[in-house]
Amino acid sequence: MKKTRYITDAAMIAAVMAVLLLIDHLTGGLLIVNFAFVLPVPITLYGLKHDYKKAILPAIAIVFISLIINWLIGLLYVLPSAIVSIIYIVTINKFPHKLGLKVAIMFIGSLIVNLLTTVIFSKALFGYTILEDMAAFANSILDIFSQFGISNDILNNALLAILVSIFPSIIAINSIMEAILSYLIITLLAQRILKINLGGSVLALNIKVPAIVTYIFLPLSLISLFFINNLIDYETFGLVQLLVTIGLNILVMLSLAYIIEAVVVMSMYFARTQRRYLLVVTFLILIFMPILLVIIGFIDSIRPKFSLNSK
Repeated sequence: MKKTRYITDAAMIAAVMAVLLLIDHLTGGLLIVNFAFVLPVPITLYGLKHDYKKAILPAIAIVFISLIINWLIGLLYVLPSAIVSIIYIVTINKFPHKLGLKVAIMFIGSLIVNLLTTVIFSKALFGYTILEDMAAFANSILDIFSQFGISNDILNNALLAILVSIFPSIIAINSIMEAILSYLIITLLAQRILKINLGGSVLALNIKVPAIVTYIFLPLSLISLFFINNLIDYETFGLVQLLVTIGLNILVMLSLAYIIEAVVVMSMYFARTQRRYLLVVTFLILIFMPILLVIIGFIDSIRPKFSLNSK
């Protein structure tokens, strides 16, 4: 009876995924591309209900079906998500309380998918590369600036160079967001459907940028801004341009880390003061004044004795 149950569940999951993949194929691949973070969910839930060894069967079936329907989607999206799902199930079983490790596995999986799709095979999948996409995005911003009379050759070239230069950070940030979404969906469904508690919220990670990282990397990244004009002429791309590009990407990633740190600190403070409803204010600040969260995270990084998360 138990064997019949897990085979039936595997068939149901494979059938559901087959329908989604067919819909995705008929809609031009937009479903999987835009919601790739959902792909690890079915196999992970199946593995949590049974075990990781039994989850291998539906994982192979889903990958095989995806390769038949659309081999590019199957190879670049479904296969990595299936592998990540199996690893994630094993991690949950062996390290149930390692929240950071669980999110890190999802991040690595998302990062691999994003690198494959946006850098290596983007031309075959979408007909353009991420650099072309960033250039188009820069031109759309410049069009908005030009409507307000804020446009000149120096500004245009600088904005285009900056946006093209920070695409590694964009890929990393996108992977982090997808990892968090995958973790949240799996956690919620496991608790609601399977009655399995997978542990704390992402906010419980208590992310903190070490002070030494701030003292070393923040000044270096800020110094790179003084040489930003060297990025404009890519025909003479050399050591200075490389260092400026690295500095810009460090600055973007540090800013994101400060924002996450600030959100965690504020959420912990509101929880201790029984004012969880004020988290709405945090997310409003995130939307309209993210620089304020960057400042809060920066202060918390360099002044640990006076941080809001200290006891």
